[in-house]
Amino acid sequence: MTRGHERLDSERLQKLEPELAGRFPSALFFADEAHMPAPAALNFMLDEVRRAGVEVSFGTHRPPAASDTIVDCRGLAAKDELKDLRGVRGERAIVRTPEIALKRPVQLLHPRQPIYIVPWGDGRFMIGATVIETEDDGPVTVRSALELLGAAYAVHPAFGEAQIVDLGAGVRPAFPDNVPRAIVREGGRRIFVNGAYRHGFLLAPVLAAAVADYLATGRAREPIVVVE
Repeated sequence: MTRGHERLDSERLQKLEPELAGRFPSALFFADEAHMPAPAALNFMLDEVRRAGVEVSFGTHRPPAASDTIVDCRGLAAKDELKDLRGVRGERAIVRTPEIALKRPVQLLHPRQPIYIVPWGDGRFMIGATVIETEDDGPVTVRSALELLGAAYAVHPAFGEAQIVDLGAGVRPAFPDNVPRAIVREGGRRIFVNGAYRHGFLLAPVLAAAVADYLATGRAREPIVVVE
């Protein structure tokens, strides 16, 4: 059940988001929600990790030493060792328009799938995201593009004149219950952090804190799962 929200009438909605004035009779307002452009957030975190002295290498393979502890965060690529892992396809669109000035994410309560619009600044908006039970990581389909862009148009007609900056697709790793976890094997030498599903890096701090605590104390707490 949805919690932590305030139900708005059209007048209150207009005060919060003038762009939506007269378009919807009611809305749910989540005052504690926040948003950020994902690419900028990932670049910031990478810079901070490197500034802390961590060596980060992409596209390389380094055989581990016998004494190494390996934290495996390969996502769906770890399916060779996590047999219950599956892929869930997601697609999103990025558009640009100077005609709309949303201040916060807007989610359209779609009867088939939740579609949301997130302002990324500079007139850019991220529209996402489809949820399709397939591991196909090919380009965005016509059907999905129509659904995403049509939903944006339903929220505000000015999106009809927006420029399409990018259409992207990817496959999210997920366990059968869609709950992420860290699985400890080989007496603590292998730790698989996986199954983020749609939660993405939003739950990464929780997973990272649990793994760091386990490495420091040997204490396994949720979402840590120890497999002997």
